[in-house]
Amino acid sequence: MSSLPATSDPALTAGEQAKRNDLAARKPYVAEKLAKISDMEARGEISPIIRLEKSYLCNFRCTHCSAEYYMDRHLNKIHHIQDDRRKIDLEAVRKLSDEADQLGLARFVITGGEPLVMKDFDEVVAAIDPDKHYIITDTNGWFLDDERARHLKEIGVEKVQLSLDSMIEEEHDNFRNKPGSYKRVMRAIDASVKAGLNLILSTVLVKGRAKTAEFREMCQFATDKGIGLYVSYAKPTGSCTEHPEFVIEKEDADILRELEKEYNVFSHMTPSYGSFKGCITVKGIITVTSTGEITPCPYIDMSLGNIFQTPLKEILDRGMRNPWLGPHRPDCLIGEDPAFIKKHTEITSRYKTLPVPWGEGFSDSDSLTD
Repeated sequence: MSSLPATSDPALTAGEQAKRNDLAARKPYVAEKLAKISDMEARGEISPIIRLEKSYLCNFRCTHCSAEYYMDRHLNKIHHIQDDRRKIDLEAVRKLSDEADQLGLARFVITGGEPLVMKDFDEVVAAIDPDKHYIITDTNGWFLDDERARHLKEIGVEKVQLSLDSMIEEEHDNFRNKPGSYKRVMRAIDASVKAGLNLILSTVLVKGRAKTAEFREMCQFATDKGIGLYVSYAKPTGSCTEHPEFVIEKEDADILRELEKEYNVFSHMTPSYGSFKGCITVKGIITVTSTGEITPCPYIDMSLGNIFQTPLKEILDRGMRNPWLGPHRPDCLIGEDPAFIKKHTEITSRYKTLPVPWGEGFSDSDSLTD
């Protein structure tokens, strides 16, 4: 592997540049792939982040959970069925990692569920291969103390995305349905920083929250800490189908865009270092479910294909051919497009297990406009 020399990019802060130079020294191949992403996009190629949902086990029951309908507990309780579809194993993860590497893709997020309850978490990291890919994990922070944070860094995890849903302790705990979870998040922030992990906070923006003093306080908190605050829109999927009052409106997204000018806060729609993909379906992110289905974003419950049946490249090509997903669009498809939201709700409501298979939702012959 060739080493990547430390360089200076005027678009980066000194702290961000130092992090990139450190990565280049430790993992030159990964750093080299990351550095090529902007060139790939300039050539019209894509480099999506791969979200790996190997397991949906979780120690929380969050009010807004987008994965609830994928969980065994939900299927057994609501539909009284056992999900016997083929599940991803470590061999499948290794194959996916290799296919992604051949395409020049560089970033994996281990998510769930709650990844840190997975007994094979370390083995999943190894199967992705930290010397090939930049590995991130989502977490609710419950198990992330000093010892666990150091361990994550040692096995090759580079970044943690830590969930915080209110600066008001009681509100956070109620939203997460887990007393004490706010205190655990605050502990996890300190543990991650101490271990040298890159860290961003993530929070769910529900309808009207962008206008509140609490949300502005969270923006200020993250900015003061020098930590990015990633804002996820509440969308009409998962548990939020039972809470339509949570789902954001365009006004909420517009307020957030203004706050981005003042605080260290961003969403999936935020331009980054000169790159603006708009809606990031397929172009910026894909999700691989526990049964090997690939969806074009975490909140769209319709598959583009299954990794056990179709090569990754072909699945990505399908997504880019799709008139909803491939073309550039300045709005969030599942968060801001009423026509698509209506169609998505109609189609997914007919299925007991999600996502909707390729050909029954998305397909090359049906653009969902009929």
